[in-house]
Amino acid sequence: MANLLYYARRKKNVKQYTMAKDLGVSPSYLSKIETGAQAPTEKFRKACSDYLGVPQKQLFEENNDGFMQKIEKGLGNKIWTIRRQKGIKQYDLAQKLKVSPSYLSKVETGNQEPSAKFMKDCARVLKVSEQELFPAKK
Repeated sequence: MANLLYYARRKKNVKQYTMAKDLGVSPSYLSKIETGAQAPTEKFRKACSDYLGVPQKQLFEENNDGFMQKIEKGLGNKIWTIRRQKGIKQYDLAQKLKVSPSYLSKVETGNQEPSAKFMKDCARVLKVSEQELFPAKK
């Protein structure tokens, strides 16, 4: 993963469109930065840090295990992390799980409590244990 900008933004409950507009960039540009498809400028790194109230070093350094654990604890699950590590798009995972992308997004961000069946199916599809995927649930 290129940076933790996505996690920090979601933890603060800020929509991508809103943050992009507030920072004077396109949502597409912000998405590319979040996914690591494009490197941020120093000016943009500072703007993100100021906007989210998170030090640049935590947002844009590869080795941020402590910060990542804090964010994942807030999310309550590791679906997004594992899905991204495996290169699976949210839409594709939602189809495999027979749920809407909107529902999956809500579960990933901790805004929706997943059912026991969803947790079991998600672990099976991602080929990880339920405990690994939902550490706060067990």
